[in-house]
Amino acid sequence: MKILSIYFVQHGVALAKNLDEQRPLSTVGIDETRGVAIKLKSQNIAISKIFHSGKLRAAQTATLFAEILNIESIAELSGMNPNDDPCRLIEQLSEDATMYIGHLPHMQKVVSTLVTNNTNSNIVEFQNSAVVCLEISEDRANFKWIITPNVK
Repeated sequence: MKILSIYFVQHGVALAKNLDEQRPLSTVGIDETRGVAIKLKSQNIAISKIFHSGKLRAAQTATLFAEILNIESIAELSGMNPNDDPCRLIEQLSEDATMYIGHLPHMQKVVSTLVTNNTNSNIVEFQNSAVVCLEISEDRANFKWIITPNVK
């Protein structure tokens, strides 16, 4: 039975919409994302591909992870916007060591659906720039770990 390690990330802290309609990462968002990526690198977490929603803040978060973790494969993927159906992304999960960077409530619903089969169970509390790792097999998903910006 094949087991996949899949990584889910809520984008880094972004500027408020009233400051910038595009909502790029703030200085805090950049710093926290770099910190989490450095922590992943220090733990020898192997990630081969990164997908993001296409929104600027998710794309910038993906770029920071890619730079620090030396990942060349980074791309936009449909079905990852804040209010998209979680099943659209779940149907696309097929490759080991892949990171998906998106938004709340979508990331929360994807992880909840995978682990509990209940979209609203909120099995884990996402934070900006945090990485949630699930191990996914053919018949179930298990929560493995989370790394948040405040983990040293």
